[in-house]
Amino acid sequence: MTAHRPGLVVQHGATRNLVLPDGADPSDAEALVSCVVRGRLRKGRREHVRPVVIGDRVQFTQLEGPERQGAIEEILERKNAISRPQPSGGQHRKLEQVVVANLDRLWIVVSLAQPPLNRRFLDRILAACLHQGIDSGVILNKVDLPDATDPEPLRSVYESIDCPVHVCSATTGTGLAGLVSDLAGRIHAFVGLSGVGKSSLLSAIQPGLDLRVASVGEKGGGHGRHTTTASQLFWLPDVEGWVADTPGMREFGLWGMFRKELSDGFVEFREHAEDCRFRDCLHRSEPGCAVTEAVEKGEIDAERYASYAALLDELPVDELDARR
Repeated sequence: MTAHRPGLVVQHGATRNLVLPDGADPSDAEALVSCVVRGRLRKGRREHVRPVVIGDRVQFTQLEGPERQGAIEEILERKNAISRPQPSGGQHRKLEQVVVANLDRLWIVVSLAQPPLNRRFLDRILAACLHQGIDSGVILNKVDLPDATDPEPLRSVYESIDCPVHVCSATTGTGLAGLVSDLAGRIHAFVGLSGVGKSSLLSAIQPGLDLRVASVGEKGGGHGRHTTTASQLFWLPDVEGWVADTPGMREFGLWGMFRKELSDGFVEFREHAEDCRFRDCLHRSEPGCAVTEAVEKGEIDAERYASYAALLDELPVDELDARR
């Protein structure tokens, strides 16, 4: 067994994780070390679905021999992580499921056509990013399709809240140059519902990636099929950066957020909220609410507000409510 070495987790599995040692060539698959997680690390993280996720910085030891196997000895402190409650599976108590750690930016990919544009999902992830301290951006994909929604009003809405937006097509290459420029030299993640084209975008940016891409058919109401089955960080040599392609998500609850905190995830509310009659206003039906007045005047996008109202009913009032 060698001394402890630092590395980056680039793929996680049920029992083993692939770790790239610091200083190794990210393009060299032979450099990866297949590591188990020490039992003591699992015991200390029983509130989580898994102790190690892609993007984690770790200390590991490597066994002697050609098999390139080892063990993760320490998980280094994360600068950030995007989490959700564990998707429904019959358990009474939800656990935290960290999706990816140590991101420079998380990109929410939505489709302008097939599957149909989902503003609720987009606003949900943006709110989660703000709550969890992660920079975010929006990719409006499939602009080439004849039935695509006009992207310009959407671009205007999200750029007005200081969110970078790229309008793209993996098929025609529209918008890819600007996206590549933003990805260079850092660690990013693509998150979106199944079928929105995350894997297709990655393959267009870096031809030759071994990604499974499936078309969106009529079955299931036009929803995409799950094509990515495990979270993985992909090294893009042409970009010199990492991008995580995560499994398509049909469920993404807001982890660790209460109702009174949700408005912080909608930054355009802030300047109006100062004029609400009540300090604890939830901006729903309270008299003298300056936020709802701004919506009526067209100063706040009505669809963004509808997303806020839908999310509000999902959240617990306080910690005691969250435990029920």
